[in-house]
Amino acid sequence: MSESALVVFGRALRAEGLAVGSGRILEFCRAASLLPPGDLYWAGRATLVPRRDDIPVYDRVFDAFFGPPSPEPAPRPSVRVRLEPEVRALASPVELLREKSFARCTPDELAELARLMAHVRLAVPVRRTRRRRSAKRGAPDVRRTLRRSFRTSGEPFERAYKRRVERKRRVILVLDVSGSMAEYSRGLLLFAHAGLRSDPNWDVFCFGTRLTRLTRTLAVDDRDDALRRAAFEVFDWDGGTRIGESLKRLLDEHGHRGRARGAVVVICSDGLEVGDPEDLAEQMARLSRLAYRIVWLNPLQEDPAYEPLARGMQAALPHVDRFMSGHNLASLETLAEDLARL
Repeated sequence: MSESALVVFGRALRAEGLAVGSGRILEFCRAASLLPPGDLYWAGRATLVPRRDDIPVYDRVFDAFFGPPSPEPAPRPSVRVRLEPEVRALASPVELLREKSFARCTPDELAELARLMAHVRLAVPVRRTRRRRSAKRGAPDVRRTLRRSFRTSGEPFERAYKRRVERKRRVILVLDVSGSMAEYSRGLLLFAHAGLRSDPNWDVFCFGTRLTRLTRTLAVDDRDDALRRAAFEVFDWDGGTRIGESLKRLLDEHGHRGRARGAVVVICSDGLEVGDPEDLAEQMARLSRLAYRIVWLNPLQEDPAYEPLARGMQAALPHVDRFMSGHNLASLETLAEDLARL
């Protein structure tokens, strides 16, 4: 069974209302590659069906794609894995949680991750402005030096200096909240909430089929209240993905005269564009000419076998400065370290 057919099957389930994101589809493809064809039904049943009530819908779609399933899975020999005590001791609960994918976290684990995110150092790069201020060293300040020389009969004994004022660059988070990113959206929004609390110079947008600004919505102390307000404002949650159209609106409204000029733009998406990839490439080219750096986080990179073969991802990559994962806390900590080095 080809992997493309399995992906199409997973998307068909999502179209029928099942909460099937990219993470579940990847797990389904891995399970199908390890099992004989007769166990395909049970591989999908174990990885793609989150609730018992969804089984009738799954059965109907499976029968339409692959025909009637086998009555029961083929028996497999039992395998017992022995974990050494030393290995268990080395991995603390916090370390295990840092490495755990957002797609497999429980609500309690996500709440603990939110607490850990509050302690992540989110330093941002700086830029030199046109304004100058007095300094002990730097470029000579001729005007102030001449003014001081009036005190010493015109002799410039006391020299003055000035330097350019430095300000933090703005960081713009653009989060994909479409159906294919549903399993990662909450973790990424928690990261955005932590970023806004640590530095008001951050800006947060989300998109599915349209762009929504969430900066003020998430800029509250209570994270649960922030997420509830975000869910209320975003009408296209778990919908389709139109990255090109959303970036165009971002640039048109917040581009050359707005907040994106000279900013570090972090796009969090799996790149599964339903629009025209050429439009996405055009908007990414506009953004690369305007922004200081573009970082793309793709949670699908948690799979070592992942390759950016989606048309949207291929259109965007030539304009991306850093291509990273964003599937767990450890990968977001790496992002924070990269921002500090910029």
